[in-house]
Amino acid sequence: MWAVMFEVEEGELMYDTGKPMFNLNDDPLVFYNKENAIAQAKLWNTGFVVPYIRPMSDEERQQSKVRGK
Repeated sequence: MWAVMFEVEEGELMYDTGKPMFNLNDDPLVFYNKENAIAQAKLWNTGFVVPYIRPMSDEERQQSKVRGK
């Protein structure tokens, strides 16, 4: 999976959420193919494509703990 990041202020990066109004708590816009992510990154002056690994859900985290025992 791929996501787009851009620089808001010097050294301050954010994920593109695909929304016109967004904040740091919004989920990133995720792409399953890199070409679509590259096209989205071109919409930003400082946009670039990064690999994206989604966070584990609570259920996945619990299963991981169980497997670890």
